[in-house]
Amino acid sequence: MSARRPDRRTASRTAAAVAWAVLATLLVAGLAAFGLVLLPRLVHGGYDVPDGAAVGQRLVSRYPAVVLDQGNTVTLPDGRTLWIFADTAQEKAEPHFFVTSSAAVSDPDSVYLKFTTGRRGVPVEFLPRTPAERARTVDRERYVAVWPTGATTLADGRVVVAYTKYLVGVRPTSFTFEAAGLFAWTPPADGDVAGAGPARRIADDIWGPADGAVASPVAVGRYVYFTECESSRCYSARVPADRLAERGAYRWWTGVGWSPSRGDRQPMTYGSDRPGRNPPTAYLPAWRVFATVDTSGGIQSSTGLIWVAPRPWGPWSKAARFPLPGCTSADGCYTLNLHPGESTARSIRVSYATAHEGPHVRVLDVPLVVSPGADGVTVRRR
Repeated sequence: MSARRPDRRTASRTAAAVAWAVLATLLVAGLAAFGLVLLPRLVHGGYDVPDGAAVGQRLVSRYPAVVLDQGNTVTLPDGRTLWIFADTAQEKAEPHFFVTSSAAVSDPDSVYLKFTTGRRGVPVEFLPRTPAERARTVDRERYVAVWPTGATTLADGRVVVAYTKYLVGVRPTSFTFEAAGLFAWTPPADGDVAGAGPARRIADDIWGPADGAVASPVAVGRYVYFTECESSRCYSARVPADRLAERGAYRWWTGVGWSPSRGDRQPMTYGSDRPGRNPPTAYLPAWRVFATVDTSGGIQSSTGLIWVAPRPWGPWSKAARFPLPGCTSADGCYTLNLHPGESTARSIRVSYATAHEGPHVRVLDVPLVVSPGADGVTVRRR
């Protein structure tokens, strides 16, 4: 018995089914290609993003509703990263806490934070306020904040953290700068950072309102260099690493040398734009240059800027621009920081805090091309 020959309607339905199957396959393949290739490029502004790159992920921890900002880092001897944050709070979940600074560690290539905690299992105040500073707090009206403004590691292994002290008004919101100084912290020999305790103040309020926030330390050789910005101008100061607590040992860049007189200082030069009040400075070993990041004028933005220089006191290149994923054009993001220890030979890791939510700290790997001699920097595009 011969097989039944399909009629034209059956053949037509079969052909249609095959056509739809082919079309569906092509559609799925196209969507996959879009998701794997085109979408990341759209999200990251056309970046040539390396495999495994951070693409705006939020830092996470055991605390489900923690909010925090800032996020200075140093690399610990075992390769982990020490994060130092400003205001850190959890008000919408247990355990409830609020501190004006905190510290945590993350493993290499991880965004999971393990905070330095006290007996209650909540983050300790890493840059502890004095009893007198705490006593000035009026609930829901004002508090004294001691915030980190940069960190660096000295040759002896100590971590030096710059701080600024503000009187923060809650209702209405206001920020009154009061002083700046330094803390020091020694990583524990056993690596147990979680129970290592807070830093200790080594230069108590050595800079006052007339001086401004001397911040962003970076250790280079026998000196530690600092940046102080005001009125859209930034200045460089340096001090021997063994004389950090001596105000009289600091010297200001004059354009041709270093002077003990603040009146002799000259602003650093920038090829374009300007950073804000506390731009971080870090050395990028892969490119053998110094770098700083911020938004334009330090104003909340969805666009970040990066400058490079051959020395901590400049001259700084023109700024290269890069988008900050997850930051809205209306509210933007702030407190950008550099993380050389989490960077590669192709990209620099940058963190930033969101203003429209949280705040939460996110991380992004920005692929760079740096010109010889730190004459310029560009963000690598597709």
